[in-house]
Amino acid sequence: MRLLGSRHAEVPHVFDSYFLLKLAHILLFVYWLGGDIGVFYSASFVRDRTLSVEGRRTALRILAWVDQIPRYCLVLMLPVGYTLALRLGVVRLPPTFMAILWVVALVWLWAVWAIHHYQGTPLGERIRKIDLGWRFVLLFGLLFDAWQGFTGEGHLLTDWVSLKFALLASMLFCGIMIRLLGKPMGPALKQVFATGSTPELEAIIQRTAGRTRPFVLAIWALLVVAAYVGIAKPDLGGLS
Repeated sequence: MRLLGSRHAEVPHVFDSYFLLKLAHILLFVYWLGGDIGVFYSASFVRDRTLSVEGRRTALRILAWVDQIPRYCLVLMLPVGYTLALRLGVVRLPPTFMAILWVVALVWLWAVWAIHHYQGTPLGERIRKIDLGWRFVLLFGLLFDAWQGFTGEGHLLTDWVSLKFALLASMLFCGIMIRLLGKPMGPALKQVFATGSTPELEAIIQRTAGRTRPFVLAIWALLVVAAYVGIAKPDLGGLS
């Protein structure tokens, strides 16, 4: 009877909000990294000039769909991480800020969906530019928060949380660089699909992939480091 009673007593803890937040945070890491690897592999078929145009077009459709998963994970990482950190007592934020943060995240999530859904339209292009501008704003905001945390000011109460902010900012930077450096690939692929492959177009595609690849690999490494920091919670000699 004691055994059954103890098991029954443990069940509510499995379904409390902290457990679910922690699970969501872990799954965001998993699907972000897993989705990114799928995109990376699909891209090799998009670049393969030995495939038919239709084969490369199909690979691009798969890539574009799978690529949405890491994008959604990026958007949700901040509000889920903030909420989890608040439960742990390692950030200091008023409830109003958290509500605003979730609203902003949901709007950003819609924008990421809309960029994909309205791709190639004037509306999609406008949203894409707004999204890029927002990423710059968020990048500098995260870096500022991390700096304040390391100096003992602001709302981040531990150095490991400050480090996670800096790591997320670094991932945002890599994503921005991928978008900027990868810009020539879109028109080149569009031309290949419309008129066929040429050495000049294939050179643009390969050169663009080579420029963006280091930033893709950097995101993978940063994700692993961020996961380690969240588990180990290292003290860097700043805040305790």
